[in-house]
Amino acid sequence: MQRVTAWLAGLCLFLCFAAAAAEEHNGHWSDGLDGTIYLGLGKGYQRTLVPGLEKELDQGLLLVLTGDLRWGNFFIETPIHRSGSYIYSASIGYRFYQHQAHSWDFIASNYNIWLPENKPSSASPQLDGLATRYGDTVQSFRYQYQYRQHMFGVEAGIDLVRHRGAIARLSYSYLLPWRNLDLYLNTAMTFESAKVVDYYYGVRPEEVRADRPQYSADAGVKNHLGITAIYPLAENWQVDGSIGVNLFSHSYLDSPLVTRSHEQVAIVMVRYVF
Repeated sequence: MQRVTAWLAGLCLFLCFAAAAAEEHNGHWSDGLDGTIYLGLGKGYQRTLVPGLEKELDQGLLLVLTGDLRWGNFFIETPIHRSGSYIYSASIGYRFYQHQAHSWDFIASNYNIWLPENKPSSASPQLDGLATRYGDTVQSFRYQYQYRQHMFGVEAGIDLVRHRGAIARLSYSYLLPWRNLDLYLNTAMTFESAKVVDYYYGVRPEEVRADRPQYSADAGVKNHLGITAIYPLAENWQVDGSIGVNLFSHSYLDSPLVTRSHEQVAIVMVRYVF
């Protein structure tokens, strides 16, 4: 439900942009609105670097609202097939340049969601006494190039509210059609500045205890490798699933909060296409 709430908030903001722009041009807000919305029910699995953060994600069924909407140069999207992300967060953006296969966007999106945000001690005793690490919203410039089944992306930005750190990402995705099945092979490399890594994986003086020494993190790099598969069940129904692994540099792994060497992610769901 947390992902549905976040997506709806982004959708409302997007529609406000569309309504304001339509009013300026004396048109109806829905004129030129195009896109697809998916409502899915599924099951997820995740093993995070910090044990305990995944408990709320693994329990019960997940209700996930995703989609891609566009109005003029404004858009809201959840590119889960291309990114392979387990946390389905939305990006809100404005496309200020488009020429054939090249595009430049300004986007606001999530890169880190450190769950559970407001109750760390209930997730695991290892997290007891830690201050809340909130999810970020990074304002970024993004370049994309799509050539046939290939999608390349470069993005870089900064979070101005939470950690105030810089994040940059290189990504590549390849669409491999096979009969009625679409396979997306995804990889990404993300650079996070010391402010970002230290915000989520550092240990502050007031959080120190006998088995948790103080730790200040340097900048780090994390890599994602994943596969997403989509299979149509009927005209408006489809089943899709994603599996992936996240690998981290030593600035993450050296943290006293971390006891695992990598992350594993997986999800399968049935979705209805509106």
